[in-house]
Amino acid sequence: MKVFAAHEKIQDFLISNPVEGITIVSDPRKCHYLISGKYSQTQYNPQLRGVIIPYTGHNGIDLKAMRDKELSLFIITSRSRYVAEKAVTLTLSLLGNTINYHSLLKEGNWSSRNSDKRTPWVSIQGLSIGLFGYGRIGEKTHKMLKGFGCDFYTIDRNKEYPKDIFLVKNLTNLVQVSDIIIIAAPLNTTTEEVFNERLLSRMKNKYLINVGRGNIIDEKSLYHALINSTLKGFAADVWFNYPKGKEKMLPSTYAIYELDNVVLSNHSGGFTTNTNKEVNKAIIELLIKLRDGNFDEQIDLQKLI
Repeated sequence: MKVFAAHEKIQDFLISNPVEGITIVSDPRKCHYLISGKYSQTQYNPQLRGVIIPYTGHNGIDLKAMRDKELSLFIITSRSRYVAEKAVTLTLSLLGNTINYHSLLKEGNWSSRNSDKRTPWVSIQGLSIGLFGYGRIGEKTHKMLKGFGCDFYTIDRNKEYPKDIFLVKNLTNLVQVSDIIIIAAPLNTTTEEVFNERLLSRMKNKYLINVGRGNIIDEKSLYHALINSTLKGFAADVWFNYPKGKEKMLPSTYAIYELDNVVLSNHSGGFTTNTNKEVNKAIIELLIKLRDGNFDEQIDLQKLI
């Protein structure tokens, strides 16, 4: 079985850790399995059997091209719990006013501690949380936040859900019943810019957290919702602008990053001190299964949009 990894470090790891019956090739046109977060029809070769995504999202995969060639798709899920933890961290940092307190106290400013104008923070306890996306990340986020005594809501996608999560019909309903919306959905034709001006206008005094993909939110509408004090706060690990190399780049065309009711993170949700080791181990385990004819972890492409 021949394998090629598009990420250089994963390719080097596989070469350095040989497994019987698995050959790491230097030419992606000669592999049976491609390890990559991106796939288009131009990457097809007659030997190709499937694609293995070493990340959490599949928005870089041309699903139609895979279906047309009857290819298999696999996703390494090791990062999901860390992205969920990042969602929790961002939520608590935003409501806890942590960044502002930190910045002011560095200058000796105690946020009017000894006066009637002391700056408070918002407790998450007892608030309602809407999970837009209840896959691996959404489910883990739900479990991590349970201890705060919140009510949880998500959109009914006709699958099984825990008994302690309330179901609503659509995104508008989810916004209506939630104090906090956490986006953990993939980017596709149904989610792109779904948080538009109309929807954001209904989020008065609500918080929005994004660990899905930046373009699930309309960038311009988000900025105006923040500066007009429609949204009470916003935190994100995913953005609209990304550097291609080592150049400096601001995360948005709009000055979202200058606002006090915003918490920024540099798309590092799945990148921890443990992640790479866990991902590499999971890749090896999956390749051994595929070598032995075990396809239990194959994703149903018909269920993906």
